[in-house]
Amino acid sequence: MTLSVLDSIVLSFAFSVNMFLVSVAAAKGGGMRYTKGILQSLLLICFQCAFLYVGLWITGLFRIGDMEYDKWLTSGMLMIIAIKLAVNAIKKSGAKDTVVVKELKSMLFLAVAAAMNTFIIGMGLGFTYDTEGFGLAIVATAILGFLVSLMGVFMGRQNSKVPMRLLIGAEALLFAELAIKMFFE
Repeated sequence: MTLSVLDSIVLSFAFSVNMFLVSVAAAKGGGMRYTKGILQSLLLICFQCAFLYVGLWITGLFRIGDMEYDKWLTSGMLMIIAIKLAVNAIKKSGAKDTVVVKELKSMLFLAVAAAMNTFIIGMGLGFTYDTEGFGLAIVATAILGFLVSLMGVFMGRQNSKVPMRLLIGAEALLFAELAIKMFFE
């Protein structure tokens, strides 16, 4: 089974929301110049795309074999992530929305941490879809993610109010849409 063009675009939008939120938080932490913002954006897309592909590749090696069970497993995993994101969007927390990024190693750590959901989602999608069909999703994630994360750096440097909870809720809806569509496909 291959990933459709529409699903590739929805997936890249969901990953881009994550990169946007991380970029805003990193730029609000103070002292991030635009050159560091460009580097942070490049690191984010590199790790997002690499973790997606590695998750797909690893799971592709361990497919159960029956596409019906694989589809249920994948849609269940996506729905769990969507519910977790929705709960986090609804729940009020006293957490700060800034991250102090001063060195390259903290930028690398932030990029890897932001890509963990992508790895898990890649593993889930690897059960159902062929890895060859994800070229468009990876390219779209790289292009859209870079542009959106640069916009996040700009907005963070300006200390703009960003509706974080609303964006996390939108990310949850995108993953839930993919899960429901996959379940009934």
